Amino acid sequence: MGKKATFMLDEQMMKLAKEYVEKGHFRSMNALVETAIKDELDAIKKDQIRKEIVQAGRDPLFLSDIEEVEKDFKHSDFEEREK
Repeated sequence: MGKKATFMLDEQMMKLAKEYVEKGHFRSMNALVETAIKDELDAIKKDQIRKEIVQAGRDPLFLSDIEEVEKDFKHSDFEEREK
């Protein structure tokens, strides 16, 4: 079960949100708010992962590790393709 919270929203935003709920886009105001928060948190997480990938691509130690792993698996990858 969820945890109860109280928020202040802009009047226009609240009016529009209620309209979407009434039109059936969401089953309730709670569902709309939860979906909006989840979507925003997911977007932040994806953006953070993208930034970390870019940063790793600039890290010489990380790139060196990748090269070493590629060398270690070079022959096993070749053997798999021949089957």
